[in-house]
Amino acid sequence: MNFKDLEYFQRLVREKNFTKVAKAFQVSQPTITYAVKRLEDELGTELVYRDQSHKQLIITQSGLVLSRHISNILKELTIAVTEIDRLKEETLDFGLPPIIGNFYFPKLSSYLFKNNLMSHIHLVDGGSRDLYGLLRRGKIDLALLGSTQPIRDDELTSELLVEKKFMIVVSPQHPLAARKEVAFAELKDEPFVLLNEHYVHPTAFKKMAQQAHFEPQIIYQNSNLNILKGMIREQIGIGFLAELAISPEDKLVTIPITDSPQPTFMISLVQREQILDSTIRAQLIELIREFSTNDINKKNEEIR
Repeated sequence: MNFKDLEYFQRLVREKNFTKVAKAFQVSQPTITYAVKRLEDELGTELVYRDQSHKQLIITQSGLVLSRHISNILKELTIAVTEIDRLKEETLDFGLPPIIGNFYFPKLSSYLFKNNLMSHIHLVDGGSRDLYGLLRRGKIDLALLGSTQPIRDDELTSELLVEKKFMIVVSPQHPLAARKEVAFAELKDEPFVLLNEHYVHPTAFKKMAQQAHFEPQIIYQNSNLNILKGMIREQIGIGFLAELAISPEDKLVTIPITDSPQPTFMISLVQREQILDSTIRAQLIELIREFSTNDINKKNEEIR
């Protein structure tokens, strides 16, 4: 079975017009016709028929079944070609959201440069939701993703590394800055500046608001963390961020939330189920696990 025939047929299902399909692939119309005929001969069934009375092309039930499977076949073929190309180049596409990247990458980069691995790793920036989509489509090899619940997907393997708390973030000059902790319900009159839907923060924020039984004042949402931090410093609004999003250099105050239960910011190492073995990938994964374990041990020591 010719993969090109499958591509032609899949486009025909969408266009329902031989001429449009031929034009899209820059081939002659008979090329598309013969491709469909070859598929029908191989499968022993009619895939399309022309309704002469209405002058339209009809896709048969057999054709629709084939089309559904072609989608998966072409998707896996694209992923296979991508993975093979990466093997040739010895590169690894690694998804890293900004917040998690700020926490992990300074530690990772030192080791990667020291062991001449940095040139083999291509960092892909984006929110956790966006990177999750890239993983499912095989566009990246693995990623560190944030979520508010464990990631379960038949096409992916996920390993929970650490959990972090969400915090209220304010300017040092804000009246709340002196507080050691705060209940979420106390914030019903506060304006919020938040990360947008590319991140998992809005999901956690919505859960907190529902538990506190009020509709928060969200005055601005953006995907740029630095912009939000600047707005918080200028007291335009207060923030709701995972604790690892804020560093001492930001000159901002983080306040723990007292509500119970409350969502946590889960950091997971996620990769495709069928990804090919790679020495570089194995080294990177082992390093990430080591840093995560050290962070947990450090936190436990601080608690004791």
